[in-house]
Amino acid sequence: MSPGSLFDPLADAYDQARPSYPDQLFVDLEMLAGRPVAGARVVDVGAGTGIATRAMLARGAQVLPVEPGPVMLDHLRRHNPGLPVVRGDGEALPLRSAAVDLVSYAQAWHWMRVPVAAAEAARVLRPGGSLAVWWNDVDADEFHWYQRQQDRLEAMSPGYTRDYRNRPFAEELRWTGLFTEVVTVTCRWFREIDVDLYETWLRSKSFVAAIGDRLDDFLAAERRSLLRSFPDGRVIEPFRTMLVVARVP
Repeated sequence: MSPGSLFDPLADAYDQARPSYPDQLFVDLEMLAGRPVAGARVVDVGAGTGIATRAMLARGAQVLPVEPGPVMLDHLRRHNPGLPVVRGDGEALPLRSAAVDLVSYAQAWHWMRVPVAAAEAARVLRPGGSLAVWWNDVDADEFHWYQRQQDRLEAMSPGYTRDYRNRPFAEELRWTGLFTEVVTVTCRWFREIDVDLYETWLRSKSFVAAIGDRLDDFLAAERRSLLRSFPDGRVIEPFRTMLVVARVP
């Protein structure tokens, strides 16, 4: 199943509850890419409902979103009427060579075959341009409520493991031989949301949807667990945002 067909049924929840990205991410991105986001020609691959697209537009970038899921693209269009968008594959970018300054994959790179997608990114980048891949990961390993959640997911979601993003992303890009430098930085931040929106956030995740017939049981257990830890119904959720930037010659 492609990411597009996987996430289209989750698009409403995704649009309502997925977090955006901290300002520090874009400070780090500009430093590592060696240029400001403002004025950059960007292709945002796996753009989803446009969370990263909107963040870069707000900072003055010229952004072309590329997304395989038609329902996800519909949400993006509603947020950004008139913005050109492309329904496309992150491993076969519908752009001419040397066309853009930055190729971004926000929350999407782990779905790609690295050698194929990296070669496509390098092809469409101008000399000195950058591929930037980043993720918001929940940074709550020290908290009992999060460990209880992960235990339930590993028991109830087929194939899920809590370290599913524990990959050497920077090394994988170095191994392609396409980039002159590859650098990783992280920043930490948190958001506060109510329990109802937190449930919507859970519903936006593919591995939660994979629970299937027992989803209501999982969500009910989550609500009980969260209200034990956050009796006022306001969940404080810490994040670690990891950014990997790879520059072409």
